[in-house]
Amino acid sequence: MAVEERAPARAGNLTVEQFLEIRRPTEVVVAPNGRTLAFSLAAAAAEKGKRPESSIWTADLEGNCVQATRGGGVDASPRWSPAGTLAFASDRGHPGRMTLHLLGPGSGEARAHGQIEGSVEDMQWAPDGKSLLVLAADLGADRAGIQAATRIEEQGADENDPKVTRPFRAWRRLYLVDGESGETRAVSPERVNVFEFDWDGERAVAICSDEPTESAWYNAYLAALDLEARVAETLYRPEWQIEAPCLSGDSGTVCFAEGFCSDRGVLAGDVKALDLSSGAVRDVETGCDVSTFQRAGEREFWFAARRGLSTVFGKFSVDGVVEELWSGEATIGARFQARVSAGGGLVAAVLDAPGAPADVAVFRDGDWRRLTNLNPDAPDPDTVGEWERWTWTAADGLEIEGMLLRPRETAEPYPLVVSVHGGPTGCWSWSYLPYGAIGALLGQEGYAVFLPNPRGSTGRGQEFARANLGDMGGGDLQDILAGVDSLVDAGIADGERVGVIGGSYGGFMSAWAITQTDRFACSIPMAAVTDWRSFHLTTNIGRFDELFLDADPFEVGGEYDARSPVVQAKHCKTPALLIHGREDLCVPVSQAQEMYQALVEAGCETELVLYPREGHGMLERDHLVDVWTRVRDWFARFLG
Repeated sequence: MAVEERAPARAGNLTVEQFLEIRRPTEVVVAPNGRTLAFSLAAAAAEKGKRPESSIWTADLEGNCVQATRGGGVDASPRWSPAGTLAFASDRGHPGRMTLHLLGPGSGEARAHGQIEGSVEDMQWAPDGKSLLVLAADLGADRAGIQAATRIEEQGADENDPKVTRPFRAWRRLYLVDGESGETRAVSPERVNVFEFDWDGERAVAICSDEPTESAWYNAYLAALDLEARVAETLYRPEWQIEAPCLSGDSGTVCFAEGFCSDRGVLAGDVKALDLSSGAVRDVETGCDVSTFQRAGEREFWFAARRGLSTVFGKFSVDGVVEELWSGEATIGARFQARVSAGGGLVAAVLDAPGAPADVAVFRDGDWRRLTNLNPDAPDPDTVGEWERWTWTAADGLEIEGMLLRPRETAEPYPLVVSVHGGPTGCWSWSYLPYGAIGALLGQEGYAVFLPNPRGSTGRGQEFARANLGDMGGGDLQDILAGVDSLVDAGIADGERVGVIGGSYGGFMSAWAITQTDRFACSIPMAAVTDWRSFHLTTNIGRFDELFLDADPFEVGGEYDARSPVVQAKHCKTPALLIHGREDLCVPVSQAQEMYQALVEAGCETELVLYPREGHGMLERDHLVDVWTRVRDWFARFLG
């Protein structure tokens, strides 16, 4: 089924500044009456030293939008009460620390509510609207990689001099807040870390760990929580990773997603349904990688999932009956996590599809319909070329797919830029900007842009996702090289002018590839792991490399040495531009510094660019503009 399309208003020469004007809706929630929606509308970039500002908006089913909050800073995570009160998290008055706020029906500005220690990350109303269950992280806890992998701290806190490092335990805890008085009490068990939860007013289930570190998420388990006694009962210990717990309407079942995953917050995997009476676990066969659920009835759930480059939306019962309602060339939710919201018989989501920037959409008559027009003056990236699906055959005969942008204004063969996605359990998918502003701007410069989804990507089931387990930079790199060869053989790409770029795991691949092959004329590793042993000893997710390399970090001459770009860099001659945020806890800045020095000693042309105040990805406007300028100039210099 086709997604309803609307052409954006502005075309012509594209600039990075135009794309930084675009606002994105997130966290769409449907009111219990099924007639009103709320969402957070976020800026694309932040001013110096800040996070991107966002505010809460509401919309009716005719598409009339109203800005509900104007407090400045970050307003996020709206949640409706049965009576129409909006709860949300805001850092107004204390940038960097989110606190609970309530906004009643009618006019007026929101008010702070409750006395919660730490920073609010999620909340749910009780069905009677008399209380809220709130998840908050202690100050000093780490944000996930998808959230920039920085430390949760209130701005203005004094820097310790000297700075002392010792094991520190910042927990994620649950608090029960009275909806009227604001009386607050901690209710999660002591020494149990809560990453996610669901609650029906009486029963609570959660994804938990016995340690509060970010690394502990890789061994998290599903638990039932007694909020009065403050005890946890383990329900399920997974083989891999789990996310998105959701109770059925009759409270007899909890479903969740289990899969092999590289980052908290982006898991997409198999559906599990656990009977809370017997403890029996059923596999629900959806045929896609599911990442989110919503209650649809007593024993039914809505789900959203990835299949290849597309998104799938449907419904299943705890008895295993699956009904696929829609699939299409679009992203429902976010690129790394498909997501829907439901209430009062209405299902809504963020719709990000070719043709226009992300908007709020509702599911009607078997299709997604845009409800809002939040960026009427957005540029039209199709003026430089259209994205298409590209498939090729790997060396072992496996079909691999990706996305390809061919520029309109130049002739084949094109200089080619290959961008490797992060994760590695991520994927490229259909959207307004499949590779962000950089993809469109590179197309305007005359480059073909290639986005491969090699083995290890999501969207093709768990066997495919685990195909690079213990083989990072092995089969997946060969898949990418085979894809480049297919473009060269087809006369689309100039084999002498191929560059590679990527961030996070894509950064590792961009650094690794140039130590393994001379296929690439230049490389731009961003937030790249370059030395797996030192990464293990400095990152906040040391369990990640143990899991994915499937090896002992301290085995001399083992996989940690064999797979490290710095160890293999001595013969590298490919020019490399290294880009990194100084505050990255996930991939510490020392990884870029090590690779820079290794390339200098190898006599390889290289530059290292470090951005203050940035974590695992750039947020500040000036930094984003600077990154694009350097990317453009580096590729122009070496690809011509």
